[in-house]
Amino acid sequence: MPHICLLPAETLLCIFATIYDHEDLTPISRTTLAALARTCRTFKEPALDILWKHVYGFKPLISCLPEGVGINSMQGNFTLKRTPVIRECNISGQYAQRIRHLTIESTDLDVMDDRVVQTLMFGPPPTLLLPNLRRLDWGDSRDCFIPLLRTLLRPTISSLSLDDWKPSFAKSGLLASLRGRCPSIRTFSCLYWGNSQGTSDVIRETVCGWRELVDLRTGILNAQALFHVASLSSLKSLHFRTCGLDDIQPNLTPTFTCQLNDVSIAAPTSSVLTRLLRNVHSIPCRSVLLCVEKTGAELPYDPLDIPDLIVSLSECFLPDLEQLTVEFDSQFEGFTIEGLTDPLSALDFDVFAPLLSFGRLTILDLSCFCISAIDDDSLKIMAQSWPQLEEFYFGGGILWLVPPSLTFIGLVHLIQHCRRLHTIQMPFHASSINSDSDFELFSKIVINKNISSIDVGVSPIADPFAVAFQLHTLLPNLTNVLCLFYDTVNLPPLFQNFADKWTTVNEFLEVLTTGAKMTEKIVPLEYSLLV
Repeated sequence: MPHICLLPAETLLCIFATIYDHEDLTPISRTTLAALARTCRTFKEPALDILWKHVYGFKPLISCLPEGVGINSMQGNFTLKRTPVIRECNISGQYAQRIRHLTIESTDLDVMDDRVVQTLMFGPPPTLLLPNLRRLDWGDSRDCFIPLLRTLLRPTISSLSLDDWKPSFAKSGLLASLRGRCPSIRTFSCLYWGNSQGTSDVIRETVCGWRELVDLRTGILNAQALFHVASLSSLKSLHFRTCGLDDIQPNLTPTFTCQLNDVSIAAPTSSVLTRLLRNVHSIPCRSVLLCVEKTGAELPYDPLDIPDLIVSLSECFLPDLEQLTVEFDSQFEGFTIEGLTDPLSALDFDVFAPLLSFGRLTILDLSCFCISAIDDDSLKIMAQSWPQLEEFYFGGGILWLVPPSLTFIGLVHLIQHCRRLHTIQMPFHASSINSDSDFELFSKIVINKNISSIDVGVSPIADPFAVAFQLHTLLPNLTNVLCLFYDTVNLPPLFQNFADKWTTVNEFLEVLTTGAKMTEKIVPLEYSLLV
């Protein structure tokens, strides 16, 4: 008989829930809960509730059928000898009602033959009623299993995640029926790819039926759907694609009144993304990700499109933005040497100036842009405008081979004015400090002990030993410098052997760091001997 303190079911659920780690049960924790369920009647119900709270695949339920009904076939698939009767289905039904979260992957469906699928869909109840299902994660995109998915949808579901889907008649029919089948959805994820009017109409029909959305991740939102989600006071996270909102009415723009945690917008081109941002103003949110899916063959972006994109971005979001990322899907594709060495791809300070209004930024990721036209003075102004930066990615994500205007002094300005930095990715011309004015600035800098690694992208370097010493002085805990190197031939002279030189910097940094640690140990020892 358990202690009287353990008799309340709420107490037992709290204790057993400690075994349930982040909604994922390990084999050990499952064994523990199963043992607790068999210990006594008091433990049985709470332990089974936790054990069956999150189930992966259908096999656990089918396995509850009496011996001889379900078997493993010679091919390793799970099959049924015969259709179970109602009395036998009641056995699995008593566990099915405990399931709150069901996860289905393609591998779970692959091991079931047609008999199992047909029984789940058409067998006698309660084969798979799952009356208390709250969350369904469906990780399969095949049309043949859409009818099975349909049988799982019920009004109790508040979180629904579907696989990345390409448009089809079956999928469109299912999505169109969701607002009726699952009216209380709060979290929905389904990247329904496609640019057709029919695709956006299906998403609109689905989304506009939900009034309590908190997290939405989907495909193309047309104007009507965007107006709807903008009006929701519950919305906190929004991820969608756009084709430009060409169907929006003149002088009428979606207005977001709620504070969002994050917004992610994808567009086929930068010009399409700009059109959307111009039609949506003053979005209050903490984090923004803008992604351009297609670009030209020779360059990651069209330099002529970027100024308008940056201006529209600065006007679309409120100044309290904390995290901003602008990326291109072609960011890591192999571009031609001619394109990567084109000075017209370099963006100057005036292009980025509209972003200076975001004075609360903690993370800024502009790694795909060529920033070779930005000089030390320009970076100083940027650093002064973003004093709360913790992560800074600026032009180091692509093998740009345009000689940078930034020098080591630019890095000094960044460290001096952004005291919270712990991550830096930025190319610059790494050379030794020679002038008296630069040396005076360098000598007065407040060192940063938070940074142990930096990414210099494609940074030409002159004297590795001098640069290593300067880096160690500025960043005493720096132990590793990363550089972007592709197996590319015919590099411009300034960039030849730069990777080998940065390897030398890392080797010398290791010596300097080891020496500094030894000094820290020796000085206290000498002081103790003197005392």
